Amino acid sequence: MLVAEILASPVLSRALVLGAFGGVGLVLTAAYSRRGPLIFPVYAALLAALAILLSRYSGVAFGVRFCAAAAGIALATAALYVAARVLGGRERARLRASGHLPAAGSTRVGAGVRLLRAGMVLGAGALASAGVAFVAA
Repeated sequence: MLVAEILASPVLSRALVLGAFGGVGLVLTAAYSRRGPLIFPVYAALLAALAILLSRYSGVAFGVRFCAAAAGIALATAALYVAARVLGGRERARLRASGHLPAAGSTRVGAGVRLLRAGMVLGAGALASAGVAFVAA
C-alpha cells in the first residue's frame, strides 16, 4: 500500500525534478571547481529546496515524504557519481599518458572498499532524507 501511495503522490515527481536540478548543480560544481568542499553548499541548497517542497504537503505521511526526499537526493548523487567517473577517467588517462600514473589495472580498489563507500553514502542520504522529512512536517 505504501508503494502505491508513494507513486500516486505528486510529491515524488516534484522531488525528482528538484533532484535533477540538484544533480546539474553538483555536476557543474565538480566540473568547474577544484575545491571539493564546494559540493556542500549545493547539497545544502538541495536539502533546503526539498524541505520547502515537502512542507507544502504536510498532510502526506512521513514515509511518503521520506521516500520522496530520498529519491531526490539519490538522483542528484547518481548524477554526481557519473560525472565524477567520467571526469576522473579523463584525468587518469591524461596522467597515464604523461607517465605520472602506472599502467591501467595496477591500482584496483577492492569490492569491500566500494561496498563500504556505497553503504556510507546510502546511510548519509537516508539520514538527510529523514531529517528533511521530519523538518517538513
